Order: sequence, then structure tokens, then C-alpha cells
Amino acid sequence: MDSLERCIRAIQHEETDRVPVAPLIISHAVQLANLTFCRYSTDPIALADCQIACWRKYSYDAIHITTDNWILPQALGVRVRFYPDLPPMGVAPPLARAKDLSLLPSIEKAKTAARMNLLPTATRYARQTLGNSCFIKANFDQGPFSLCTALRGIEQLMADMHDDEQFVLDLLEVCSQLVVHLGMTVGTAGAHALTFGDSAAGLISRKDFIKYAYPFEKYVVERLRSALGLPIFLHICGRASHILDCMADTGADALELDHFNDFAHVKKQVGARTCLVGNLDPVRVMLQGTPEMVRQKSAELISTAGSGGGFILSPGCEVPRDTPAENLLALVEAARDFS
Repeated sequence: MDSLERCIRAIQHEETDRVPVAPLIISHAVQLANLTFCRYSTDPIALADCQIACWRKYSYDAIHITTDNWILPQALGVRVRFYPDLPPMGVAPPLARAKDLSLLPSIEKAKTAARMNLLPTATRYARQTLGNSCFIKANFDQGPFSLCTALRGIEQLMADMHDDEQFVLDLLEVCSQLVVHLGMTVGTAGAHALTFGDSAAGLISRKDFIKYAYPFEKYVVERLRSALGLPIFLHICGRASHILDCMADTGADALELDHFNDFAHVKKQVGARTCLVGNLDPVRVMLQGTPEMVRQKSAELISTAGSGGGFILSPGCEVPRDTPAENLLALVEAARDFS
């Protein structure tokens, strides 16, 4: 069974020869390729070549075409600073001082903004280079709620949710349009699956999540799947136990969950409805642990969540930059040895 079939069958809750491995690697791959972050986050060919080189070194099943989460905010007016040795950072949210949607560029103008073609071009190049030799999972930046926080500021948006609900809903509508557009362009560029994160939504209460985040995540998933027919992955960092069922109800084919979540509980609650991706501790296990610890923790996860398909082994979030190569190799070996 090759990597592409292995990943697809896992997503569809079918038996595989072993558990697939799909780590999220950005900073470590950039360092491995001896690139500056500025080039990685602006040059689509360099981005794809960097990810391909990392995949070839470690031989996991799925590469992740991704960079920072400031592409959509930049297109809607957030100024972004680029650094040689750090990921880009957004500054000066355009709505920080005024709840005025007219301060944002039009959606049509945003669609052609500076980096909106970065991920589609990188995805297209990766597919042309790799074909179906591995599972290509391409990111389309972030979910509508997280994009709202980037445009307004997270503290201001939290206050708006209780002081001016209609403004928040109107802003979410605008953000949803651009999120779907980028997802469409990435999805038609040759990805085998799409992924997006809405991690800021994990910080709010279940009640607020249901009102402000869930309907728009569901809208994004349904629009992309109906148009493209591709699996959709949803990533939310941190503790998600209060919204797990809502995340599954979006219709996402796979949930990428952080190490704070007990996969025995998660498997029981939503594992029959969606594929689970995760969730080794990126720091204590992957960065600071030994290869034997990586193997042991991986084996425990496979035992807990890997039977009957519906599970992809990965750290719970991005692999830290200085993670030892031996630990990434141990992650891949564990899937082969313990499945």
C-alpha cells in the first residue's frame, strides 16, 4: 500500500497496512533547507522544494504545503513584517480602532493581493514534482473566526461578541468569502486534501463557538467539499474537549488535535464520525524526548486510536525547529513497527 492510498483509506475509516504519518513541519524544514523565512514565505517554488526535501529525508506519508497564517490577513489590509530567521508577523490590524468594514479592501481586490497565489502555486509545483507518490495536504491559511481576530484584534473581537454581535457576524461573512476563495484555488491546484486552522476559536466558550465559529467553519467545509470533492482537515490548537462534537459536526473529514486532548476520550466521542490526527506533545516528546520516548508514546497512541482506520499519527501541532532528526525518524519507524 502506498502513502496516498494509506492516507485516503485512513480518512475513510478503512483498514490500512499501517497507520499513516503526517507531521506538520515548517521551521524545522526551513532550517534543514538553509532557507530564510522571508524566502520560504514568499517564493512558492522554494516553499515546495523545502517541504519535498524534508519529506524525502524522513519518509513520512504526507507533506504539508503551508507557511505562516498571515496570507489572508495581509490580503485584507494587515501589514506583515518578514524576517530572515522567524516566521512573518502581522502588525496594525486595520479594524483595531474602528468597527468599519469599509476600511477593508474589497473581496475582489483581496483575491489578487500580494501572496494569495503563494500556496496554490506551491501546491501545483509539488503535485507536478511528486505526482501521487505521497499524500499532498495543502493549507489555505485559517478559518473565518481566526481571520476576524487578525483584522480586529483578539481582545477587541471578544468584547464585540458581547457588545456588537451584528458587527462580528458581518465581519465573519466577509472573512468566509475570502477563506473559501483561497481554499478553492489551492484545491484546484492539485492537492489531495485541504487543511485550515481556526485556533482562535478554541479560546472561546462553547456557547460563543456555536454562535460565531461553528456556522462559518461548517460553511467553508461544505462549500469546498461540494465543489472539489477533497477531504478537509480542521485544526484547532489547545484544549478542544468543550467543542469536539461541534468540530465533527462541521463535516470535516479529519480533526487535527493538540496534545492536551485525551485521544481515548476523543476516539470515543467523535472517532466514528471523523478521522483523528495527532497528537504527540511537540515539545516534551518530539523536541526534548529521546527516540525511544517517541516510539513509546507513538505506540500508545496507535493502540488507543489506530484500530479500524480513522487515525493519522502526528505531533499535536508544528514540529519545533530544533527537533532532533532521530526523533522524526523514530516517529516514522513507530508507525511501521507498532501498527
